[in-house]
Amino acid sequence: MSHLDSPRVTFAGRFLSDVPTMNNDPSSFGSGGVPDPGWNPYGGGTFDLLGCVVDGGESAPGAPLTADDPAFGLVVAATRDRAAAKLADLDPEWQFSTEIWGLTVRLTGHGGETLLSGRYRPAAFRDLWQRVPGDGFGGLGASWISVLEDVEYGPGAGSVPVLAALRAASPQRLSIGLNVFAIDARRGGVTFATGRLTGCIGPWRAGEPMSFVAGRRLDGGLLTEEVPIGAAVAVVTGDRLVLDLGNAYPLADATGTVHPEAAAIGVAVLPGEDVAAGDVLPPGAGLGLGTVSLLPDLPPAGVVSLPLTPEAAQALARRPLALVIPRPDGGLLVVSREVADGLYVRADDFVHRVEAGASATATLHARRRGAPAAGLTIHLASAQGPGAVLTGPATVETGPGGTATVTFSAGDPGNPRGALDGVVERAGYSPRVTEDGELDLDGSGLDPSFDVIVAHVRDAHVPPADEDLEREVQRLLAPYALHYPIMGEHLVNLGDLEALKPWRAAMLLALSRDITDPNHMPVTRDLSEPKRATILRWLRGLPTGPRAMRRAVPGRAAQESVAKTAAAHESAERVRRRFDRAAEGSDRPMPRTDRAAEGSD
Repeated sequence: MSHLDSPRVTFAGRFLSDVPTMNNDPSSFGSGGVPDPGWNPYGGGTFDLLGCVVDGGESAPGAPLTADDPAFGLVVAATRDRAAAKLADLDPEWQFSTEIWGLTVRLTGHGGETLLSGRYRPAAFRDLWQRVPGDGFGGLGASWISVLEDVEYGPGAGSVPVLAALRAASPQRLSIGLNVFAIDARRGGVTFATGRLTGCIGPWRAGEPMSFVAGRRLDGGLLTEEVPIGAAVAVVTGDRLVLDLGNAYPLADATGTVHPEAAAIGVAVLPGEDVAAGDVLPPGAGLGLGTVSLLPDLPPAGVVSLPLTPEAAQALARRPLALVIPRPDGGLLVVSREVADGLYVRADDFVHRVEAGASATATLHARRRGAPAAGLTIHLASAQGPGAVLTGPATVETGPGGTATVTFSAGDPGNPRGALDGVVERAGYSPRVTEDGELDLDGSGLDPSFDVIVAHVRDAHVPPADEDLEREVQRLLAPYALHYPIMGEHLVNLGDLEALKPWRAAMLLALSRDITDPNHMPVTRDLSEPKRATILRWLRGLPTGPRAMRRAVPGRAAQESVAKTAAAHESAERVRRRFDRAAEGSDRPMPRTDRAAEGSD
């Protein structure tokens, strides 16, 4: 079960990604030079949902929600009674699995009452790719898949049938998928630091992965030589095939328009395993399951449910699933197909922050044509080779449920990067190896650049003596003042301990919170636990004098920096407020609200 199962709701809107970019330049750590500021140097790390409303879903398999369903137009938002959620990279040298921390997702009624809420389990995005061909950073797309934990339903949920069905199917934990694309990195624009988003919420069952759908994986391919199509996933539920193209279909531009080459895509079962993407099937070959029409109207969140005849279900159990394009001669161009032998292996909990001497555990899930693959040997290999600090087994074998647990041990890196703590290490995995013993990823659906288990292994840290404590805290905090300047602009310069002392209580609150808490100081998620303990020890030893009530007036250079970026930040805040107002007062599905917003881009 996953968010692709029924009952489910889909939604669309925008998202705020106010990520700080001054810390993305690894060469500036300890060099004394000025970092490359990037596109958002004064970002605060905030993630938020903007103007998102329910625009579709299914109450039962094959029973889509109609436009008059009471779920239509419900607002999907983050909570407003706690600190905003945060985005954080693992490390300046690993920015390919950005995580959402501290998010609470709510569905609210037209009067603002909470109908459903759940705590979003921290998760990293996957399947990063170029959705708008040739459009650079703004054309990238990716997906976050996670679960909502500690789910609560409000008194009014019972009056919305699909929410009542969700509560009955999965009362305490739900699956959620977010597809994001077309972020606007143009400073000063009304949509600066925001992008487009579609999402889906559905049931979750014990044993399912937390960060991806363990279904049938279709690898990325090409609609034409210039137009790619991204990876997709499908699940068979009852007598239906549910296909998720939400992060797969290419875009014509950053407004979210589907590329015309993807107007209609066929879904078929291939004649055999030997048919490759790019092949052309002769007329009559393969078994057609249906056609997905993406233009003129996109299926909500790109999720499509197709009926399966008994013949089609039997064929799917034995042969590969594919996306195809009809040819003028009646043949079919295979643009994307299921992974080799239908064997899909992927790691859950694949991003780790590990202290020297500690360990990290990941669960590998294996599926063959969508069913658990028991007794499968999965091969692992360190990307760093024999000298790796993070070590683990060379192979693991899946159990009856198609899962295997792998535990990695972390040594002490010995501070090879100087001002950057520890090292980033990766381990790849595959169900196959080549003749020379290397991981064989051909046809696996795994990208060797991104589909890895990755860890920031921290340096060991010896607690300083009392007489050296303040000097050590100064050393630890000084880089944050340079690479996360928003703290100095809006609160206090982290590199100035005298200025920091009046903020003792606020710093203690932020640094003593669990890392998953939105009130945890967002810029220090890359700080090791022993180093955090050192800073806390210094803070607790300070006198409990008057609490700071306002920040110091910044110097001339800081004032100039504020002036240069104020317009951009005011624009981002304006758009957040505007979308909030639109969402709170809206009784219409998102597409209308979104088109109105497009006019002000």
